[in-house]
Parts: sequence; C-alpha cells; structure tokens
Amino acid sequence: MYSYRDVLDVKRRYERELFEKRGVRGVGIGYKITGGRATNELSVIALVNRKIRPVSALSSYDVVPGTLEGIRTDVVETGIIRVPPAPVTPLRQLPIRPAPGGCSIGHYRITAGTFGCLVKRGYDTFILSNNHVLAYENRGRKSDSILQPSPADGGRLPDHKIAELVDFSSIIFNRGINRVDAAIARPMNPADITSNIIDIGVPTGIVKANIGMPVIKSGRTTGVTRGLVTITDATIDVEYSGGRIARFENQIIATTPGFSSGGDSGSIVLEDRTRRVCGLLFAGSEYATVINRIEDVFSALRVNI
Repeated sequence: MYSYRDVLDVKRRYERELFEKRGVRGVGIGYKITGGRATNELSVIALVNRKIRPVSALSSYDVVPGTLEGIRTDVVETGIIRVPPAPVTPLRQLPIRPAPGGCSIGHYRITAGTFGCLVKRGYDTFILSNNHVLAYENRGRKSDSILQPSPADGGRLPDHKIAELVDFSSIIFNRGINRVDAAIARPMNPADITSNIIDIGVPTGIVKANIGMPVIKSGRTTGVTRGLVTITDATIDVEYSGGRIARFENQIIATTPGFSSGGDSGSIVLEDRTRRVCGLLFAGSEYATVINRIEDVFSALRVNI
C-alpha cells in the first residue's frame, strides 16, 4: 500500500501531463472509487467537467492511464468549477445586528456572498470572506464599503454599511498559481458583529483537513449543510466572471451534492464534530465544492482565529 506522500509525489510529477489531456480541469488525491463505492486505496484523481463515453471516443493521448508508477488513477466528474452568481434566496438576507457568520455580506458592487467568521491581526478584529465577495475580484480598494446584507439582498449605502475593505490576496488570472481567494474587512462598530456562526456556534480552533473528514458549513444561500472531504492537494482551474480562469493549488474538495450554491462563497468550513475551522469555501459546481485550506488563508492575510 502506497503512503500519502508517495501518491502526492506522483501526482506532482504527472500533474502537467494530465492537465494536457482533453477535458481535464484538475488533479488531486482521493480514494479510488470501484463499483460506485470508495475503497481504502489512495489514487491520483483526474477531475473532468464531463466524462466522455465510450473511452474509445478519446484519442490514446487523451486517455488517463490506469496507473502512474504503480499508483492507480481515477477520473471524477465535477462539472464546470466556477464562482457562480448568487440566486435570489429567502435565507439569511435580512439586515442582522450583530451580524454573525453565515449571513449575507458583500462589497457594494457585487451581488452576494457569505460572512465567514471573525479573525484577528494583532489586537484588531476583522470579517473574513472571499476576495470576490469583499474585494470584487481584485477591483476593490482599501476603505471600500462592505454591506450587510449584500446588494442582491437589498443592501444599500449608507444604511447597510457594516465594514470597510482592509486587505485581500490578489487573484492571478490566466497565468500563475493561486492558493486562496480571501479578504478581510474592518467592522465600523465592534458591536455590529459577533463571533457566532448561524446554527453552528463559535469556532473552537483550526484543523488540517484530510480525506474522509466530515465537514459542515453555514452559508447565505443553502444554510447549514454537511459533506465529506473526498479530494485533497487538488490543483484546479476555476472560472470567474467574464470567463476568466484562475488556477488554484493545494485545494480541498467535497464532492457532496448540495453542499453549496452561488452566494455561499466566503462560508467557513468546519470539521463537523469539533467545530474547528479547516477551510474557506469559494467555488463549486453541481457536483463539487472547492475550499481553500484555512492555513493558507491565515498565512496570506496574516490573521488567526
């Protein structure tokens, strides 16, 4: 049986080659699926928008090999991974004071996203969410207004201004590698925010996500949902507004249908049992949700919980 490190090394060596194959949009590590059930065998996972059937319809060059250096592979259908627009929803769209994690929030020029949780930098407290939620996909400027609820949910200046943009990790489009889609905002009044997350409570710390971990999130659109981490160390292409593509590495993926939807971006993902934070949700499809590792988020923004 190969160790995780063995599989990771092979994944890294063959990642570029796999990305060149038709339809491959990501590469990660997960348990091999056989007969519709997960085995205990770690494999290199090729993530595709849609599986092409029969395999004979593919050229020999585009077929994912059954093994790589003795390690088995698998092909998982994810649909197009994107940062989706937020649908109109009756959930969590009202003005809430003090505002908790899981409610509607966003830059004054976006549609809608989710207030993740509170974080600290030194003695200061900030709201954590995604770049594309708080910083308008790199277009935001420091001190820009953040609304709760977000514009799609009726948030308007000046009545619903709750915070100002402070910092974000820039997203590199088309070329280069990203690790996080993350930003922080400074609340205008500390009394207007709370560390509580709707229907979950206060996070108890952080934990590194691993394959098979049961997770939970509280988001603006779908509320509280539970899922399972099925793929880690994923490198994946994500579609943003205007069709722009950004490649992310070291991502966590939950292939649980219904775990998230548009407008849930910015939700904190926690280990279900302990309520420790493991990631920051930022993209997905009808089949999969993509999550930044919380360690990478905290490092990029120089914050902690």
